[in-house]
Amino acid sequence: MFDPGKDDVPRSVTSADFLVVLSGFAHNIASSVHALTEDLMELATYHAVRKNKVNAVWEQFTNDLETMED
Repeated sequence: MFDPGKDDVPRSVTSADFLVVLSGFAHNIASSVHALTEDLMELATYHAVRKNKVNAVWEQFTNDLETMED
C-alpha cells in the first residue's frame, strides 16, 4: 500500500494488471457456470428418479384396484 510518509513511488498500472483482473473475472464466471450446470444436472436426476417412483406407485395402485374389482 502507498504510505505518504515514505519517499517511495508506487509502480504504475500496466496492461498485465488488467490481464490479471480479467482472467480472474473469467475464472469466476466459468466457476459459476460450472456450479449452475452441476446443480441443474442434480435437479434433473432428482426429477427423473421421482417421476419413476411416482409412476411405479400409480401402477401398483392401478393393479390393486383391478384386483379389488375382480
